[in-house]
Amino acid sequence: MKHRKSCIAILLCAVMIFGTAGCSNTQDTDGKTQTESKEEQKDTEQEKKENPDKEVKKEDPQTDKKENAETKEETGTQDGEKEAVKSDADVQESQEESVPVQTGQAFIYVPDENAEGWDVNQVEIPQVSADALIGQLVGAGVLTDSITVQNFEETEEEGQYVLKLDLSSNFKDSIRSMGTAGEILTIGAVVNSFLDTYQAEAIQITVDGSTLETGHEVYEGFMTHMDYQ
Repeated sequence: MKHRKSCIAILLCAVMIFGTAGCSNTQDTDGKTQTESKEEQKDTEQEKKENPDKEVKKEDPQTDKKENAETKEETGTQDGEKEAVKSDADVQESQEESVPVQTGQAFIYVPDENAEGWDVNQVEIPQVSADALIGQLVGAGVLTDSITVQNFEETEEEGQYVLKLDLSSNFKDSIRSMGTAGEILTIGAVVNSFLDTYQAEAIQITVDGSTLETGHEVYEGFMTHMDYQ
């Protein structure tokens, strides 16, 4: 009986010992866990203080939509401005192309009423050209309106600035129908009008590429400014 009680007492003591040890281990584990948790929290707070930029802001869908709309509106405005600039550039280019190459004054010689010389009319023309001068002479009644320019050239001969004018064949027909005075006054009107307007030294007049021949004269080579005699 005594031996049995002794065994029970030993077992109780063992249980109490293991229980105390278990509680101690549990407390140690819990304490260790709490300590680690506090250390981790402390490290996290320290990292936030040191790197505040790492915090990610929560995106607002409404804000994103507003920013996208503003971006599209700004892009549309820029495109509109580019189109406006392009349109202005096209208009300016079109206006530049419509401007004549050369503008200035023309000197048109017209036989006077007494057929003793020429009256000189100074006129403004939008474009200095052979066609424009012939048109002015036609308008002044010096030439018939059927006469046209076949070819016109500004060149240099023996160091002089000269002109080469080729007219249609009806110019020769018109000259041949005139008397001597009329022929000189008409030829002189063309020669002097071109030389004064272009400030050239001499001019050669041909008809369909050939030398101008009338019943009174052969106009071969270059002619200088003419005076009526």
